[in-house]
Amino acid sequence: MNGLPLLTLLTLVPLLGAVVVIGLAPEQKRLARWLAFGFSLGALALTLVLWHRFNAASGDLQFQERHPWIPTLGVEYRLGVDGLGLLMLLLSAIVVPMAMLASWNIEERVPLYFALVLFLQAGLFGTFTALNFFHWFIFWS
Repeated sequence: MNGLPLLTLLTLVPLLGAVVVIGLAPEQKRLARWLAFGFSLGALALTLVLWHRFNAASGDLQFQERHPWIPTLGVEYRLGVDGLGLLMLLLSAIVVPMAMLASWNIEERVPLYFALVLFLQAGLFGTFTALNFFHWFIFWS
């Protein structure tokens, strides 16, 4: 891992946003919508940074992160992305804000709804960047 852990940050942005939005009162519908949309746009911006820094000439995994996680089981926190994975990240980062805009007018349980959309986005990012089965299974579930 060199420098800033971009893939971890990419997963944490919508996760943090979901925790913030789910903590809002049900009456704070407008704030929930705008906060969720802002966090999804932040994830899109981070994905565009990844896209810009990606070396398409290399066939290797890029932006790799590797840390011991559960040493007794031999499980590592290991992330990375290749060209197809980056494309899936970008697609997810574009579709989620569009889905939020398409459902902007819902009126029931707005903070919960938008928090769940952000949890979904974090799950997608975690799934597309996971390089071990244990990590992938947690985000896929």
